[in-house]
Amino acid sequence: MKKIISLALAVTMAVSLTACGGNSNSAGGQEPKVEEGSGQGADSQGAETISKQTIKITHPQPEGTPEDMAIKTMAEKIEELSDGAIQCEVYPNGQIGSIPESIQSVQMGVTQIAMGPCAIIASYCEDMALMDMPYLLPQDTSVISQVLNDDVGREFLDRLDSVGIHGMAFWFAGFRLMSSNTDINSVDDMKNMKMRIMESNILTSTYKALGAQPIVIAYAETYNALQNGTVDGQENPAQSIYTMNFHEVQKYLVDTYHDAQTHVLMVNGAWWNKQDDATKAIITEAEIAARKVLDEELPGYTQDCIDKMVEAGSIYHALTDEQVKEFKEATSVVYDEFLTTDWRKGYIPRLQEAFDQAVAAKQ
Repeated sequence: MKKIISLALAVTMAVSLTACGGNSNSAGGQEPKVEEGSGQGADSQGAETISKQTIKITHPQPEGTPEDMAIKTMAEKIEELSDGAIQCEVYPNGQIGSIPESIQSVQMGVTQIAMGPCAIIASYCEDMALMDMPYLLPQDTSVISQVLNDDVGREFLDRLDSVGIHGMAFWFAGFRLMSSNTDINSVDDMKNMKMRIMESNILTSTYKALGAQPIVIAYAETYNALQNGTVDGQENPAQSIYTMNFHEVQKYLVDTYHDAQTHVLMVNGAWWNKQDDATKAIITEAEIAARKVLDEELPGYTQDCIDKMVEAGSIYHALTDEQVKEFKEATSVVYDEFLTTDWRKGYIPRLQEAFDQAVAAKQ
């Protein structure tokens, strides 16, 4: 199946990729196959007849992770609410291809739904990179999903429209821990440290501001790079560090709260726009149910991964408030570098205000 998808991507590669706000004529989208006639599917009120079709859903996480559980919940809910008229094929663990390939497969309409991190989606829509601004998200993780999927977050997701993608929702997947073989307690500890990062201009600038040497290495090649000393450390959510066994070649795990893994659940824009209201309602309801599973499962799963790594010999700690303040001040220059458009200058403060209000409302 992966070879078939890769061939389809190769055929459609001629479609150019544009940043947000670019020429929308380059945003392509093939229609999925939809059987003629009707199934006896219905929307959540049972009032509509849903046309039969098969939806392909892809994500990069291993089976059994909270994201995988959420995606499977979504697929099951879609089939249930449509009375089986809509069937879902789920491809976990990068079976469709690499994360960039899976995002492109959605943009081209080869698959209908995918989940991917904002840092990589930024290759298609530059504004998505802003989700990796250092210390943008509050340490109180309980409000993150709520705010990102409210009106202020919807404005952010709508930036994807210009590249042929409909952003359904933000899926928060936890803060990225820094791992290394020397302890990290201050900005000075970061000096000249070779840190593996995913491709991201903002992450590059963040680590340079901390005095480190950021090096882009593919996710699948990170273990070997850590083992042979090509890099000294890396950043990822606890579950990724554990499932990829990075802790086997790293001694320290540090919660710095500098950045988070925030995914977007995205669908092909042309396909989405062709769906009737009843089908859109089913998929939307299923996504909400899936996100609830992710938000409920993630904290316990994250802690379990940390506990298992500590049991295996890792040393874990979180930065203190004073240490976080030092890191935050050191990386504040990144905001000056990347808040370069009127929309960015206006939007990021509004997003931060929304987070502040949500945190205050809980106190």
